[in-house]
Amino acid sequence: MMLVISRKVGESLAISDNIKITITSLSNDKVTIGIEAPKEIKVVREELLEIIEANKASNEKLGQANFQGIAALIKNNNR
Repeated sequence: MMLVISRKVGESLAISDNIKITITSLSNDKVTIGIEAPKEIKVVREELLEIIEANKASNEKLGQANFQGIAALIKNNNR
């Protein structure tokens, strides 16, 4: 579910008691926002989150491949 609202520059919206999003500027097709949130709340642009997740998946595959390769080397050396 997505809540769609309209805001003007300088107007804000609140999420819970501790997150505030403020529209700071509008320019052509871009909106600049300010986000106030506690340090323990992770705020990341979605495209960066996708890159982070892709890197994690890639590292997991690489880690498994390296483990399997090392296991094969050890097995071959023991023969």
